[in-house]
Amino acid sequence: MSGRLALVVILLAGPALSACGVTTSGLDVRYPEAGVHRSLLASAPPRRVEISPVADRRLDTARIGSKPKDGGAIVTSRPVTEIVAEALALEIRKNGHAVVSDKKDVILAGAVEEFRLDVVAGYSSTQYVGRVVIAVTLADGRSGDQLLSRRYVGISRRQIDKGSDNAWRDVMDVALARSMHDLATDPELAAALTRVLTAFTP
Repeated sequence: MSGRLALVVILLAGPALSACGVTTSGLDVRYPEAGVHRSLLASAPPRRVEISPVADRRLDTARIGSKPKDGGAIVTSRPVTEIVAEALALEIRKNGHAVVSDKKDVILAGAVEEFRLDVVAGYSSTQYVGRVVIAVTLADGRSGDQLLSRRYVGISRRQIDKGSDNAWRDVMDVALARSMHDLATDPELAAALTRVLTAFTP
């Protein structure tokens, strides 16, 4: 009887958890490799880059937003830090540099400051605003001295007639891509990588 009672409790709890906005899956946000193009970052000579584990500095790390109807959590299918680390590695590689774990020339440390989706439901349409802010520090691979500290911001806005998880994901994909584009087109980052190459040349 105790086993049957437990089964009944589990079955009854399912709808209740759904009503409270608890989700079992999330948005598959990712940085599409097809959308990465060589940019100013590629102007620096090839460097060996170690990417440190990405930190999460968001105030609320459990969600990226709230559903407008019931306040339920909007979450990602993977940790936000994993999504950003993957995007950083892809951007570095596509621009001619190597991502390594040893014999590095520079160390790139990233931290997620914002990874947020705001959803505002109107009478006839819904507005989505995605915002991704990533803080990046570049350090000398041998001495550990800091070479550069920057923040890269990506914002995406979309207004559509009906809401869907696909629209949410697309908005966050674009916001992430724009933050990476901000990084890849930063002349100071490219200059810092170039200076390190000169310093390490025998």
